[in-house]
Amino acid sequence: MLFTRIKQAARLVLVTAVILLFSQATDADLLDREEVVANTVRATTLDFSNRDTANETGKSLFFSVHGLIPTGFQVESVRIKNEGELPVTYQLSVSQTAGDVALCNALQVRVLSDWDTKYTGGVLEASFETTVPHTGSSDLVFALSLDDTSTSLTNMTCAFNIMIASATVVQGKTVFFSDEEVLQNQVATGVWSIGE
Repeated sequence: MLFTRIKQAARLVLVTAVILLFSQATDADLLDREEVVANTVRATTLDFSNRDTANETGKSLFFSVHGLIPTGFQVESVRIKNEGELPVTYQLSVSQTAGDVALCNALQVRVLSDWDTKYTGGVLEASFETTVPHTGSSDLVFALSLDDTSTSLTNMTCAFNIMIASATVVQGKTVFFSDEEVLQNQVATGVWSIGE
């Protein structure tokens, strides 16, 4: 009799399993349906480059001045060209990489962006922000000078980088598209005496 009950229970389990397999119904408590209509995903780019204003070739070495004297100056220019699809808001900043701190602190620079003065003051403190449209460029003109006549600045060197880094805002939010370009600079002073 026990054997008959076991056989009946096994048949009942087998029949129930077959019915459940072919019934295509579940006992799921959660139902999640996603419907995506006309969803578009697009990738874009942010890229800019430092270009020579005369011939549009790439530029990484900027000021290379040897024998600078008081009242002497050097002028250089660079074109920040937008190579990507997003408008570029960039920040210009300067950092000393080598040389004498006294000379680096004494150097003065005037920066014009599309012929508007953006900065006038010490080289190491130079900083400003501006935007280049996605199809455009921005021309920067730098005038580097030494106004200090102190003979303690003779035969000194100063090396510094001008960094141009992007900070992009899309629809009011800062996004993390970034690019950075560096212009390297070397300045060496000459010899002078007071009264020259």
